[in-house]
Amino acid sequence: MRIYWLRHPKPLVASGICYGASDVRCTAEAIEQAALALRDEIPFGLKVLSSPLQRCEHLAQFLQGLRPDLRYETDARLAEIDFGLWEGLAWDAIPLAELDAWTEDFANERCGKNGESAGQLIARVASVLMEGAASGQDQLWITHAGVIRALKWMANQPYSLMVALAGQPSRLELLRALRAADWPQNEVPWGQLVAWDWPPAWPRPPRG
Repeated sequence: MRIYWLRHPKPLVASGICYGASDVRCTAEAIEQAALALRDEIPFGLKVLSSPLQRCEHLAQFLQGLRPDLRYETDARLAEIDFGLWEGLAWDAIPLAELDAWTEDFANERCGKNGESAGQLIARVASVLMEGAASGQDQLWITHAGVIRALKWMANQPYSLMVALAGQPSRLELLRALRAADWPQNEVPWGQLVAWDWPPAWPRPPRG
């Protein structure tokens, strides 16, 4: 199975601002330019899943107009992590004690007190991945940097952990070894198509 992931274009947000679940938008020009650049890169007939946030769904809509074979559906599990009360704040305005608490208990500590933890993000992404694998169909995910980093992190974890999280997303105790220092840090490019292959160390899951 292969996942093609695609991060939305750069949205209209000032540099240094924390945004995740905030439904910020991209300009129409940025969406159009990204879609035109991607039109001939995307393999024919992929199943397309998009985050429901408009910076992703507008790109999915434009791509579908250019490529009718790329009919998309939204999946809330591919939305960006919810930063809670940090949403819309400058990162350097967030109290250091809150950021430290988040990184010290990365699997369980909710961002901004009422947002999500990294463990919750991983669990919902794992459920999408395992559903897709059971179908045996390659997919295109139009999504966000946090989701993409979660997918990258998963590739280095035991298959049994991903299966358990997909089946019981609330079992965050399974992620007790998750550390902020292990989270992928590489920049995720805007509007570029990247292939993610099923890890060779993982067995193929049974198909539904």
